[in-house]
Amino acid sequence: MKHHSTARVILILGPPLALAVHEILHPRGEGLKDAIASSDWFFWFHMIQLPLVALVALSVFLLTSGLPDRAATISRWAIAAFAAFFSAYDAAAGIATGFAWRQAQDMSASDQAAVFEATKDMPGLSLIFVLSIVGTGFWVAALVAAAIAVRRNGAPKGPYVLLIMAGIFLLGGHPAPAGTLAFGSLFVAAVWLERTAGSRATTPA
Repeated sequence: MKHHSTARVILILGPPLALAVHEILHPRGEGLKDAIASSDWFFWFHMIQLPLVALVALSVFLLTSGLPDRAATISRWAIAAFAAFFSAYDAAAGIATGFAWRQAQDMSASDQAAVFEATKDMPGLSLIFVLSIVGTGFWVAALVAAAIAVRRNGAPKGPYVLLIMAGIFLLGGHPAPAGTLAFGSLFVAAVWLERTAGSRATTPA
């Protein structure tokens, strides 16, 4: 890792590790009672997640920075699109829902039920659902393209496979276990890539 600045290493490794741990803490439970009880944490969980999503996009961007390969260019464009679409989804389905449930805490039981019914299916077949699908699709494209780019630049097979896994795992959603596996795989791949950066050949190992 001595080949790269400390700040760059922190920006590459820190966000995926933080998100991998953060997703373990995603609020659980279903139904009106659980929604109201967890509304404060549901709101703040997604408030914290929003900047972490932007930072993890930067992590992926930095993994391919300086690589002239076309796959690297595709990865950088795709991860920028992921940050935009997934953040919009997270703000609507996470922050807005949590805020609505928080506001319902002091309402009557009937009003709480009405708020819950209006928000529980927000991620369903709607614009929010489309934002989720498009954002996750760009994540998969970015990670697969990054895997191809670093492999062509001489990276070992391990990080190549882990980056693809990181892309695929997020298709299962961002809460643990899928989200933790996705961002955890990215973290391990990034550590591996940083440790082997100095000895990398220009052709695949």
